[in-house]
Amino acid sequence: MGYNGSLRNSIQLAKAAILYPRSSLNVLLASKTGCGTTYFASLMFKFAKERGILSEDAPYVKIDCRHYSKNVSILSEELFGIEGNLEKSAFVRAKGGMLFIDNVDLLDAKQQSRLFAFLDSGKLYSEDKSQEIEANDLFLVLSCSPQSSLQINRIIPVTIELPELKDRPLKERFDLINHFFKREASNSDRCIEVTAEAIKALLLSDFAYNVKGLELEIKAACANAYVRVVNNNQQIYVCINDFKSEIRKSLLQLKSSDNEIDILIGNREAIIYDKNTSNEEYYSPNIVYDMYSEIRKQYEELVNLGINDKGIENVIRSHIRNLFNKYRYYKGFYNSSNLEQLSKIVDRRVIDIITDFHNSSKKSGGINLNSDVLYGLCLHINSLLTLKVSHQRIDNDKVVKIIEDYPQEYAAAMELATMLKAKLNLELPAHEIALITMFFAELDENNDEEEHPVLLYIMHGNGIASSLKDVTNTLSHCNNTYSYDMALDLGTNEAMEEIKALIKKIDRGKGVIVIYDMGSIKTMLETIAEEIDTKIRCINIHITLIGIDVARKCSMESDIDYVYHMANLEINNMRKNEEKGNKLIITLCHTGEGGAAQLKLYIDQNSKLGMKTVALSISSRDELLRELLNFKKSYNIHAFVGTYDPKLLGIPFISIKKIFENPKEDIDRILMFEPLGSASVNYNDIYQYLEEQFKYVSISKLKNVLPNVIDELSAYFSLNEDQKVGLFMHLACLMERLLEGKLVANNPEKNKIIFLFEEDYNVIVKILKALEKTFKVIIDDNEIATIIMMLKKL
Repeated sequence: MGYNGSLRNSIQLAKAAILYPRSSLNVLLASKTGCGTTYFASLMFKFAKERGILSEDAPYVKIDCRHYSKNVSILSEELFGIEGNLEKSAFVRAKGGMLFIDNVDLLDAKQQSRLFAFLDSGKLYSEDKSQEIEANDLFLVLSCSPQSSLQINRIIPVTIELPELKDRPLKERFDLINHFFKREASNSDRCIEVTAEAIKALLLSDFAYNVKGLELEIKAACANAYVRVVNNNQQIYVCINDFKSEIRKSLLQLKSSDNEIDILIGNREAIIYDKNTSNEEYYSPNIVYDMYSEIRKQYEELVNLGINDKGIENVIRSHIRNLFNKYRYYKGFYNSSNLEQLSKIVDRRVIDIITDFHNSSKKSGGINLNSDVLYGLCLHINSLLTLKVSHQRIDNDKVVKIIEDYPQEYAAAMELATMLKAKLNLELPAHEIALITMFFAELDENNDEEEHPVLLYIMHGNGIASSLKDVTNTLSHCNNTYSYDMALDLGTNEAMEEIKALIKKIDRGKGVIVIYDMGSIKTMLETIAEEIDTKIRCINIHITLIGIDVARKCSMESDIDYVYHMANLEINNMRKNEEKGNKLIITLCHTGEGGAAQLKLYIDQNSKLGMKTVALSISSRDELLRELLNFKKSYNIHAFVGTYDPKLLGIPFISIKKIFENPKEDIDRILMFEPLGSASVNYNDIYQYLEEQFKYVSISKLKNVLPNVIDELSAYFSLNEDQKVGLFMHLACLMERLLEGKLVANNPEKNKIIFLFEEDYNVIVKILKALEKTFKVIIDDNEIATIIMMLKKL
């Protein structure tokens, strides 16, 4: 379609490039999303083999840069090979065949530079130019958007532009519409009758995803219409109301194209597409997906459960939206490195299926999955692969109630069950699909964005907390801060009752963060958390104790610097010596101990904190509460870790998302609620500046090691972003000076600082060993003392 029309020039250029004497010319495809770039490239490969330019067994390697947008290093490895091994590169793997790099405009500057070097020389170079390999024996096809600022067309001999759907003649658009309806008739095994009005609307509509968008809209409309006849053998009738409002509105433009459309459609009121018409392959998905038989199967199962017609229609409609999203052109992606830790205990196939489902749901505008649900589903489905359930875990009445209460969520669960059946041959009955539904129902119930936590100051003395509250509200303009002034002569029980009443009054449903100074306040708050259903989190600021300590030192010492340094040392010791107790971590999962046990195993294998870990079932909230109270007799429960927060006894919650989205080396920092800082700081501009300035430091090595060093220092010293950036620059420049061989300046305060901050000195030395090892330098005590002064603001 368009061979002798809108695609004529494109096809002639492609043939000319492939058949060019001696060697095919490299090609750049410039087109917008959904215009058929990938399909066009695959036809070029097929044509090259048919004409004998490439052998029948020639490799076809495709790299889509969009899939790696969150992990540039993995993209570099895919394209150019692992450092020191160019043989693993896509260029070498595609030798004797075709390499198709899609969305090449998403490459970063360094990757573009390496690609340009290949185009200039036909050789692939390592990043440091120490190695090279001949890789010219391949046919290279690149693609980018027409608006790309990439100047690659200056060194690519052939540029082919594929037209947008709106720029193709009405006749070609009509042929495409007919083709897609024919295919749906064949897939559904039903004849499809489409009103002329609907055909006209499709001809006049603009589609953001061009040809692919047109295909998707037709598929969705056919699925919607199929629901009306799913329980009989009638043909499918598609009318204008089966399409989105944007398509219906396009009929307002009919007058401007009336004559041309009349020539195509004539006086017909409808067009009928025969289910037996042969259907040539064109823009077809890689995997044939029997959408219609799946709708039919789910309809019959819901009827057998006794769901009424209206309930069935709601579920099936939602299910169709989910099925439709399976075909979306712009499929999302999830950073594969974030799931690397999860793959240690979960079948990789399960992760891939749940990730695909997660991306589809996120794009659909329906069920908006978060990462907690994603990880929880991975653990749950993984347990189903090995767990042989011999009985129905939810009775039919409960299943019916779940379906009627959560039709949209049940439809999403049906879509997931369909994917599991297709890819793992895992057949899930209705009651198991209902269990999965509860993941999404829990998500909805906890998705309240309107309420927020509040802040409460509790300080000893008259007016201290009240003054802090007034200043905080005045400067923040948030009016979410409250206070309790604890009189020095007030009894503990009386104070606790007053604080409990205040917390219940000010809680907006999302909990209370309490900043307190000293004494038994923490014990009071823990007791209150057990008695009321309010999440309480405590921050101990030792301001009163510090003031008392400094006042006493001032009365005994005459050297102000000694008092100042010793006070700082005491503050650091207070932070390190918080009450530890016999701590317990509890792992939780929605549907029993299978997922929770695997999460416990992962923590036990990777945590060095020495805390006991217990996996608990969540069969009922009351049962969970009883088990927690039993554990409280022997343990200080440090945190829940899992797929949801039970909100019990004020115990902190750590999402499974945090556990698996970070390297296993960070697990103890996560369990101790320490910040993982560098993710919030963008060092790209700094790297670019340093690359221009530095002669000796490898920026790629700096990227690998320095952000982790800053993270560790930030976790220990609680640095803000300005401090992190300042320290980052200092350490980067220090590496350059040391590699250049410049002498380190003498720090006259070195001995005194190291003596006063011995513990900090030992921590910094340990953290900086990563830099010393990477750059093969020694950081002496003068520099360590300077870094301490920076961190302590001395």
